[in-house]
Order: sequence, then C-alpha cells, then structure tokens
Amino acid sequence: MRKKCGLALSGGGIKAFSQVGVVRFLKENGFKFDGFSGTSMGSIIATLLAHDIPINQVENSILKIEKIIIDEKLLDASNAQVFPLITRSITGLIDPSRFVRIIEEEFEQYNIKYIKDVKFPLVITSVDLISGKIVYFTNRKELIKSPYKYFIIMDDVLLIDAIRASCSFPMVFATMNFRDMQLVDGGVLMNVPVAPLKSMGLEKVLSISMDSFNEYQGSSKVTEIGGRIIDLMANQSTNAMLSLSDYNINVFDKKIGIFSFGQGKNAINLGYQVSQIEKKSILEFKKTLNKFFF
Repeated sequence: MRKKCGLALSGGGIKAFSQVGVVRFLKENGFKFDGFSGTSMGSIIATLLAHDIPINQVENSILKIEKIIIDEKLLDASNAQVFPLITRSITGLIDPSRFVRIIEEEFEQYNIKYIKDVKFPLVITSVDLISGKIVYFTNRKELIKSPYKYFIIMDDVLLIDAIRASCSFPMVFATMNFRDMQLVDGGVLMNVPVAPLKSMGLEKVLSISMDSFNEYQGSSKVTEIGGRIIDLMANQSTNAMLSLSDYNINVFDKKIGIFSFGQGKNAINLGYQVSQIEKKSILEFKKTLNKFFF
C-alpha cells in the first residue's frame, strides 16, 4: 500500500506553466496523486489534473490559452482602462470577461461545469477582501477539517467562478463580486496551497513553487509592479506553506516572469529539466509514500 499524496500547485502566471513539465516527470516516474490544490494559474492546471486529463492534453490546453491571449492581445496596454482606474470606477486594468470565456470554453470540452463535476478531490483558493479570509472552493467540502472561522469553504459553485476568483490578479484583472464577497487572487494570502490538502487528511503533500529570488530594479509597467507586489505578499505565506509541505520542487528562471507570454513552452521544458536534475531526491521522496506494516 502507499500513503495518500496530494499535489499543491502555485500561482505565477506563465511561470506556473513550469508545473506541467514537473508533473510530466512525476508521472513518468510512477507518481500518483489523490488530491489537488491550486492557486491562480495553478488552479487551472490543478483542475485539469484532478479531472484525470492526460498530461499531454493539459499541456495542449494551457498553451492554447496562452496563444489566444497573445493573438487577441488581451494584456496589451491598448486594452487597459487607465483613466477609469485612476477615478476608481473599476477595480482592475483589464476586463476579465474574455479571459473567463477562454477558460470556460476549454473546460466545456471535458464536460466540467460545476466544481463538484471534477473527479478527484480539488481545492481552489481565493481571498475575500471584505472578510480578509481565504476562500476554499472545493468538490469535497466534507473532507476539510480546518476551523471554519479562519476560512470560507464553498462547494456549490460553477467551476469557472472558482477559477475566475483565484485568477483575479490585483490591479490587473478586476476583482470578482460573488455572494457578498469581493474576491481576488488566492496568491495574496496562500500562493502554495499545501494547507487545504493537509486538512483533507492527505498523508503527504508535494508542492511546486516558482520563487525566483530576483532583485527588483524598478519598473513603470503596471504588470511588472503588480507581479512584484504579489511576490512580496506571497513570501511569508509561501514560507509557511512550504514548512507544511513534505517535498517541494522550486522552478525559476529570471527570463520567465508572470507575464512572459510566449515563454509558456520554455517554462514547461524548464520544469521538466529541473525535475531531472532533482531526480535522485524526488525518487527518495517517492519511497516515503510506501506504507510498511510490522
């Protein structure tokens, strides 16, 4: 027998694509996961994996999403509503409606509408600005043992609503108003969602992070400033989550940032390469998943 193991995927925009390369390596080496969690871009990848989508299709899906965003110039400056943001009539530079539709269309082919439709246990994180609490969107609410006073736990939601909330990157995408909450990117308080999987009773959790440790030289670009803010906010929570993780794989390259659209395939390859370098220790961790009875 083996111990139940969860996989926690971080947010990080294009950097998060590297997690697909890591998972490809893990699957090639016999890893099986019993539960998944994801934040922001990691929530999209985690959902596909939790629905048992083959890794080749997962890769195709996220590269397709990246291509549409590039082709339609969704994050170009021409699409940013600068003046309304200054006058505080909107909550982000980019209207997320087209992004949401792109994601929704991708999941429609897998017949996933509600989060409860996903096959394996899944938690998607977001943050409610009003209460200041972390929100867990999940298809296995009954498994979560965390005190409810610290979290908001919801299972009766459309999958796209959970992903839209988790991907609401501060200042860039407008915040999401949902059931008396104002939701933003889960990375604000929990970018590496290890805790929800531990709370579900999974005995081991493997996490993937993209901490770059890059020095910030200053910028006038809103996307780069937003990325830096998220990095700073995520640092403390990331350290706390990694202390709960049983094994963490960190993937980074200073040339690949949150908004490095066009670098998706390179990020995936980087994840696989880093995993190959760490192969010995990864396989040592795999041995700890075996249960021994005396």
